[in-house]
Amino acid sequence: ANLPVPTIAAIDGTALGGGLELALACDIRVAASSAKMGLVETKLAIIPGAGGTQRLPRTIGVSLAKELIFSARVVDGEEAKSIGLISHVVEQNEAGDAAYKRALALAREFLPQGPVAMRVAKLAINQGMEV
Repeated sequence: ANLPVPTIAAIDGTALGGGLELALACDIRVAASSAKMGLVETKLAIIPGAGGTQRLPRTIGVSLAKELIFSARVVDGEEAKSIGLISHVVEQNEAGDAAYKRALALAREFLPQGPVAMRVAKLAINQGMEV
């Protein structure tokens, strides 16, 4: 989350527990429709420990985050998009890298922008979300 450059998580498979927490630390998340995501730690009688209890509510709202964490529910890419967990959902391809390819396309859109402006914009957005 503190990297000074935009970060994009590409979820082509399963992101449960720490995997989803890592994706939540990224600026943008892209997933295949068949991907599986969830903070499932409560099934193990523990809680998400790598920022999931803070980042998930900021991303999808407090009530829905509580529901997902309390139930340990796993969602697919389509549902993740509908609740705002991810920015883009793509149909999986035969190679199994559809989300990765979409993430690369997004990165290419960012490349022409001024690097200092990008760094400062990310910092301003991140700091603004915490006040």
